[in-house]
Amino acid sequence: MTARPSSTASALPTDTSRIERFVYGDGDAPPRVSVVIPTRDGIRRGLLDKLLEDLHEQTVTDFEVLLVIGDNRQGRAINRGVRQARASVIATMDDDTIIGTPRVLENLLEVLDANPDVGMVGASTVLPPGCTRFQKNASQQIPRRLFPIVNSLVDSDMVQHPCLAMPKSLFEAIGGEDEELVRGLDPLLRHKVRDAGYRVAIAPNTYVSHPLPEGLGAVLKMYFRNGRGSAFAQRNYPDRVYNLSDGHRKNQFPSRVPVMKRALAYPGRLLRSFLTGRWIRLGVEQAYLMGYAVEYFKPKKARS
Repeated sequence: MTARPSSTASALPTDTSRIERFVYGDGDAPPRVSVVIPTRDGIRRGLLDKLLEDLHEQTVTDFEVLLVIGDNRQGRAINRGVRQARASVIATMDDDTIIGTPRVLENLLEVLDANPDVGMVGASTVLPPGCTRFQKNASQQIPRRLFPIVNSLVDSDMVQHPCLAMPKSLFEAIGGEDEELVRGLDPLLRHKVRDAGYRVAIAPNTYVSHPLPEGLGAVLKMYFRNGRGSAFAQRNYPDRVYNLSDGHRKNQFPSRVPVMKRALAYPGRLLRSFLTGRWIRLGVEQAYLMGYAVEYFKPKKARS
C-alpha cells in the first residue's frame, strides 16, 4: 500500500476533531474540485487508504481531499470540510467508498459543466469487487443498496453521500448539511437542492461501491442504529424528515409520506420478505423496527 500524499492538518476549535488536506496536482492554484471525506478514525479498516490511492489514479489531476477526522456527526463534519474547501465544486465520499472507474471525478464535473439545471450529481452503486456471497445476497435483498450503471443522465433519489458532487455556491446557498440529524441527511439534501429549482441526477458510466459488512450480525447492528437515527429525527425534527424512494421512479420523488402511512405499510413489507424467502431483508427490517422503537419510546431526556 502506498503512503498518503503530503498533507496539511488543522485542528478544529470546538472539539478534538481535525482536518487533513491532501493536494493532488499544483498546490498553489485553486483545485478543480474539493473532495470532503468525513471519517471517525482516519483508517476505516484500511479502506480509507485504498480510497486515497484510487483517487490518485483519477483522470482529474487538480483536486484536493479534505479528511475531517474524529467528528461523529456526518453533516457537521462535511460542513467543516466545505468551509475550508478551495474549489468551486465540492464532492463528498464516505471513508469506505470504493471507486469503480478512474473517470469518476471527471464524469461528475462534466455533468455539472454541461447541465446548469443539475444541482447535484452522483454515481451508480454496484457490488464491490471481491465481495462475499453474503454481501452479494444482502445487497440484492436490501433496498437502496444498488443502482445500475446508466448510459445517460438519469434523475434519481440514489444520489448519496458515498459519491456526489455539487457547486459549492449552491451548497452554501441552501444552508449546507444539517448538523443535528444523525440519519436522513441524503433525502434532506436532495430535497433542498430540488426545492432550489435544480435536478438531482446520476452521471452516465460512473459507478462506485459502498460495501455492506461481511457478517449478518454487523449488518443487523447497522440497521438497528439506522432505526434509532430515524426515530431520533422523527421525534425531534419531523419537519426535516423526507421520504426515501427506490431510486428508479422517473421524476416521481415524493418528499413526504405521513408517519401513519409508513407505519401501516411496514407489516406488509415484513410479510412480503417472509413469503419470498428474503431472510436477510426480513432480519434487517426487524432490526430497523427494533431500533426505531427503542429510540422513539425512550423518555425524551434519556435519548442520545
